[in-house]
Amino acid sequence: MAWYLSRRHHVRLLLLIALLLCTFLVLIGAKYSDMIEWWSSPLSLELPAPDSHKVKQAIVLGKTKHEKVNWTCKMLPEWVPFVYSVENDPAFKLHVPRNRGREAMPYLTFIIDHYDTLPEITAFVHGTDRQWHNDDISPYTSRILKRLRLETVRTQGYVNLRCRTDPGCNPTAINPHNPTDIDILNNDVRVKFLGIYMHLFGMENATEVPHELGGVCCAQFVVTRERILQRPLEDYVRMRQWILEEKSLNEFEMGWVFEKIWHVIFGQEEVFACATSMANAEHPRFEPILGGYELNYLAVFELKAP
Repeated sequence: MAWYLSRRHHVRLLLLIALLLCTFLVLIGAKYSDMIEWWSSPLSLELPAPDSHKVKQAIVLGKTKHEKVNWTCKMLPEWVPFVYSVENDPAFKLHVPRNRGREAMPYLTFIIDHYDTLPEITAFVHGTDRQWHNDDISPYTSRILKRLRLETVRTQGYVNLRCRTDPGCNPTAINPHNPTDIDILNNDVRVKFLGIYMHLFGMENATEVPHELGGVCCAQFVVTRERILQRPLEDYVRMRQWILEEKSLNEFEMGWVFEKIWHVIFGQEEVFACATSMANAEHPRFEPILGGYELNYLAVFELKAP
């Protein structure tokens, strides 16, 4: 009898453990469903080449053969994806002239190809949904875009999708006229920044180049059609041609150059960033931003459940 009771006790204990394990797995699956899908989804997803004539909001990104971009389909119909294969994958209809300059190549290629039919609002982002530099709102770009206040984009013209100012917002990070001794010793790209800036912006006099540059990292932002059109098409063509022809910089350095000037390209002040804040509606933090004015964090993103 004692043996029977002991066995029943063990059976009940095992059933309880199994139930708890199943509950745990369900909760984990719900919390990390995006990550699970990322691992299980196919590498390639055939997408049509969208017509930008009737598109109000577009997502533009480049992808390598190993990057998964299935997440962009979930953004339809609000956001129409323009996915550029930087390695000429036949499953993707949009390609770039050459795989150089990191995200700058697909960004500029989209603008050049669709200059006369630009969407009202365009989000320029990286290939995979989860990015280390996505901060307070979510690590997933898709969730950040879903919470983005489009009225703020229309008002501001340009909005960086990252709101923490570190790294990138220290204006002394780039002093085109005065590179540091360490930069000179290491032949850092900052030593060449003055000449690069002059070429990219079509300047003839070095006095036109700002003495300080600063802005939020990491090359993910949303821009209105009007801001893109403030600059003539030939500017974007010249910038992309520089990427195609530049010999002295590597891939990382070319991408880094554009990361530091996207905000300038789209009409913002040379030293520009958005206000920092925690993603918490009850405890927002509002801090002065570079450039002498403040931007309410809650005016950029809607703090709601995904």
